[in-house]
Amino acid sequence: MSEKDANALVRLLLRHTTLAQDAIARMCDLSQTMVSRVLSGQRELRRPATVRRVVEGITQGFRIPAPEMVSVPPGLGLGLNESPERTASLLERLARADALDVPGMDEGPTASAMSAAVLSWLVRDASSQDGDAVVGGPVAAVRAATAAFGALDNRFGGENARTTAVHYLNDTVVPLLRQSHAEAVRRSLFTVAAEFVLSIAWMSYDAQRNGAARRYFVQALDLATHAEDRLLGASVLSAMSHQANYLGAHAEARDLARAALTGAGTRATATMRSQFLMMEARAHAARKDKSDCFRAMGEAERAFGSREPDTDPEWIRYFDHSEYSDEVAHCHRDLGHAHVARRLAEQSLAASIGDEYARSRVFTRLVLAAAVLGQGEVEEASHIGEQAVPLVQATSSARCAGYLDDFAKQVLPHRDQPGAARFLRQAHAVVAAGQ
Repeated sequence: MSEKDANALVRLLLRHTTLAQDAIARMCDLSQTMVSRVLSGQRELRRPATVRRVVEGITQGFRIPAPEMVSVPPGLGLGLNESPERTASLLERLARADALDVPGMDEGPTASAMSAAVLSWLVRDASSQDGDAVVGGPVAAVRAATAAFGALDNRFGGENARTTAVHYLNDTVVPLLRQSHAEAVRRSLFTVAAEFVLSIAWMSYDAQRNGAARRYFVQALDLATHAEDRLLGASVLSAMSHQANYLGAHAEARDLARAALTGAGTRATATMRSQFLMMEARAHAARKDKSDCFRAMGEAERAFGSREPDTDPEWIRYFDHSEYSDEVAHCHRDLGHAHVARRLAEQSLAASIGDEYARSRVFTRLVLAAAVLGQGEVEEASHIGEQAVPLVQATSSARCAGYLDDFAKQVLPHRDQPGAARFLRQAHAVVAAGQ
């Protein structure tokens, strides 16, 4: 075969197959730079040994290993996709990279990396689903899986079943998104897929795999967009606000919460408005902006007081009296209002029963401990901290360990007191074990 034929074969591979340049390079035993130049017409393969190697590589049917990412591209998953088909393909890449623990997956992108996706969602047509949602078949199966994984997350922490959820996304959810469905089924399927991917985002965030979490949050937003579910999209932004505030990006958290409120518009139920406003209030409190925090909390209180839980979607019904009191307690803790924070944390714990939200109670107990310490009650605060230690150990929640570590740092100046010293020994052992 002539060198002209070899060059033509390389170009035909790219034009008429789905092979990427790196795969063609491996097949032909060439550098990717050389393949790129051949494809662009800048170089020609002329040496007989090279031509023979290329022809043999192409014609003898060498098995090409599936190309895997060497590292996750910084922008992977941080934008909205133009079509449902692209969404399915992107989710497959994301899930595979996550399952294979490809380097870069957990690196946290900057706020600006996601701002285009948020802006794109905000300016989209704000239409919502019309007609009854489909509840059976694969829609019911994915919704049940979401509930099961969510229950494990809430009780045992994000790392407990996160890997299994990622595999379910790749093996079950993505193939369903690629199938043809009637329009009503398609929208309902994309809605439950958004809820499922949102649950993976929460698990990733709780496990402090923050880069992965942000990618999944944006893709949940994208799925909700294709489902024409505006309210679910707003809830995704609220969740992103929660993560941003935890990571110290308080201005970003404020803006995301406001975007959720703006995007949901008048269709938001009172419960949704209250939760979105509390995310804004949390951001203001973290910034020590008392005036805006009290404004947002006041609006949230009015909305919460007028809520009608029976009209809420299932995914917001967790925001009950216990959760609301916990969010307000967080705000007062951050503003330095120890007495109010203590009262509200105690209210939150009193209103929460059972093991369903065991992790949330760990957060609240440590907020209570910080509030008691803020009142100068070192021994009592240390005792509350001690009670939280085995609860942190019972979870696989990196956030719980983070809360425990933060409280231990507050107790450290009092380490000469017996209760404080005992708590610090226990807390340091748990935090060190999780590192």
